[in-house]
Amino acid sequence: MKKIRVIHCVGQLGMGGAETLIVNAFKYIDRDHFQFDFLVFNEQQGFYDDEVRKLGGNIYYLSSLSKVGVYQYIKQLKKFFRQEQPDVVHSHLDWLGGFISYAAKQAGVKNVIVHSHANQKLFESNIISKLLITFNKYLIYRNANQCLACSKIAGTSLFMKEFQVLFNGIDTQKYIHPNLKKIQELREELRIKDDDIILGTVGSMTINKNHIFLLDIMAELKKTSNTYKLVLVGNGAEYANLKQRVKELDLMDDVVFTGVRSEIPELVNIFDIFLLPSITEGLGIVLVEAQVSGLPCIVSNGVPKDVVIDEKLVQFLPFDNMKWIENIKQSLCIKHHQNNDYMKYDIQTTCKVLEKIYSSK
Repeated sequence: MKKIRVIHCVGQLGMGGAETLIVNAFKYIDRDHFQFDFLVFNEQQGFYDDEVRKLGGNIYYLSSLSKVGVYQYIKQLKKFFRQEQPDVVHSHLDWLGGFISYAAKQAGVKNVIVHSHANQKLFESNIISKLLITFNKYLIYRNANQCLACSKIAGTSLFMKEFQVLFNGIDTQKYIHPNLKKIQELREELRIKDDDIILGTVGSMTINKNHIFLLDIMAELKKTSNTYKLVLVGNGAEYANLKQRVKELDLMDDVVFTGVRSEIPELVNIFDIFLLPSITEGLGIVLVEAQVSGLPCIVSNGVPKDVVIDEKLVQFLPFDNMKWIENIKQSLCIKHHQNNDYMKYDIQTTCKVLEKIYSSK
């Protein structure tokens, strides 16, 4: 039986939510019937490159839109899709899915999927970007066979027609039953004491993720207690600014930067409280991971409420320092627990949905 070949289009195979979803799906999907290959627009080594190749996936490189402009970008896409002749093209590049869906259709691809992983307002920095996004919405409307979104807000912000919400699946068992030995090793590596109260977050260090807000919270908490520690997992453009801010606030002993790590289930299970202060989010899959781990979670109003699995664990707050501090202290009384409502976010559930989508004509 001929495999259904799917080409996933991503910027780079980094540790973002979209990329993690695809690689997780690659691990669990029926690889006897589905072949995943990847088209990326950055030749630098990605976090998941080696893992993808071990799973049997090919990685192809083309120039980004910012390097070659719209005309050459579409031209190279058409040429690539004509050469490769995939059964399915699945774009994970948000509004750029317009150019990709147009090029794929022009190249004769029968099943073209555009996937929205964010609130598109995040990309509207000026009038030119707004015009580009609007034009791509039209291209998606005309050329995409199927539209997927990680949340309602991610979908409504991009699509001019019906879309399906596809929950970003994770390997739930890794969060419910983490590696206890690895947790102990990480606690020792990060110099976490038994009586420390660990506040933590996971995500790329960008302005939108708003880590700077957490540093201001930590400065206030330190005035009342030295037991609070903030663990920041990830890296990004704001890393140097955050390090500088830590020095300015005299938090060198109170804030831990782990860098990009693969032991996310174990790191999340080290936290006492999970914090997500993003200005906006398409979904916030890390919040799913935290809830499956049974953690109390305090998040901004910029996070979609679609992501709530357990209302007892999640509090939505405005950007008010004192409210966050008050709720952090109150959340210490919440007992960690898990419920059985996480199955819609299990990667095997996601894979079953994807298999149907990829098999449709």
